[in-house]
Amino acid sequence: MNRSGTRTSVRRIGVRLLVVAAASMALFGPGALAGAPEINTIRLEPGATTAEQQALIDAAMNQVGTDYVSSDNVQFIRSLKLAADGVGARVVGNYLYVTSTKDLEIYDISTPADPQLMGTLTLDVEFENEQVPTNGAVLGISGQTPSLTGAGVCPSFYPTSSSGCLVIFDVRDKAHPTQVAAVQGAGDHTSTCILSCTYMYGSAGSITDLRGVLGESHTATKLATNWVAYLKSKGYPFYAGCHNQVEVRSGIILTACDPMYVLSVRKQDGASVTTPKVLGAADYLSAPDDQKRFVHSGEWAQGGTDRIMLSGGETNFQPECGDTNGAFATFRVGGTASKPTFTFADQVRPVAGNYLDGNPPQGTYHLGCSVHWFEPNPSFKNGGLVAMASYENGTRFKKIDPDGKISEVGFFEPLGGSTSAPHWAPDGRTVYAIDYQRGIDVLRWNGELYVPKK
Repeated sequence: MNRSGTRTSVRRIGVRLLVVAAASMALFGPGALAGAPEINTIRLEPGATTAEQQALIDAAMNQVGTDYVSSDNVQFIRSLKLAADGVGARVVGNYLYVTSTKDLEIYDISTPADPQLMGTLTLDVEFENEQVPTNGAVLGISGQTPSLTGAGVCPSFYPTSSSGCLVIFDVRDKAHPTQVAAVQGAGDHTSTCILSCTYMYGSAGSITDLRGVLGESHTATKLATNWVAYLKSKGYPFYAGCHNQVEVRSGIILTACDPMYVLSVRKQDGASVTTPKVLGAADYLSAPDDQKRFVHSGEWAQGGTDRIMLSGGETNFQPECGDTNGAFATFRVGGTASKPTFTFADQVRPVAGNYLDGNPPQGTYHLGCSVHWFEPNPSFKNGGLVAMASYENGTRFKKIDPDGKISEVGFFEPLGGSTSAPHWAPDGRTVYAIDYQRGIDVLRWNGELYVPKK
């Protein structure tokens, strides 16, 4: 038993090198390893030429159960290695949109456990295109660093400037995604669709008008107003920079800043896209420690009506776990829809271990001992199940009680991986774990959903 009460299933390592070695022998032959003169006399680059050779490569690419540790309630189905250094993704309907530093990929997930590649577009995405903003028709990729687009290089002055290029794609034809616009200076670290992707809000405050981007002229314009600067001008404090924002329902936005603001851009609330109205705010001033912290992401289920709001931080490049590493936290929600209130409830931080308990050893972290992106299960209602990415700690599954109490109920720990984000399929059982090292790990949650009883 591990400390969360879930049994650990260990998948042993060891066959990978043997498979790769066997594939190398098949491709090159035993003489190749001895420096035989015939190597590469037929083709300049080694590659599969026979069915037997291809079978060995397929076995190495699709091996199952050799490089991870998991709790018994998490099933590893397969890895999709095409995504390579997977960075961001989003599920819209029966499609999964994935970005890496090399391409955009669109998968049909009608059969959740068996994603089928529909279309791909090779491009220089650059840094960092997390949490892909899309409604299934318009898709945006934020690049803080210079990006190579269909029209050439879109420049950036990062890190002296917080924004590079926001590149916009038409993804209505899933097999043939097409770049339609590039907006210089609007590529914040993250961007978010607002009002059905007619606008995008950037984490550094950029606002981009996309109302005509699918028209003949493909109009996309960065507006002069900066939403962060606007709120500061109205006297709202910011203890740290913003990292992301999520539209919890049409025109209502939860920001990942400190404080976390609930904004309206709706006319009926006396607001607009360029003059957002603050409806409520959550901060960490009543937390037991780290009262002013960097907030990486937030989620508020049921269209921003749930009685629990979720928040997470991030501490990059910390090789060891400690008391101030990026935490996952909950807030209890009160008040009304037009004036919500938030009370800090609970928090947990990643911990080091010995792999057998589902956690890597102290000192072995590369991207950092920290939480990263997380997503509540589709069944989440005033509590329930949350999938959480935690870099080298892999994908963790958290139970949230109605009072906001957090407990771990399962995990998937890839050895040699660094998990960026989990995304639930519509079935509420399949998880796509986007990994900077492994591409996409397709997982199945076989445990309870922990939806509180009424």
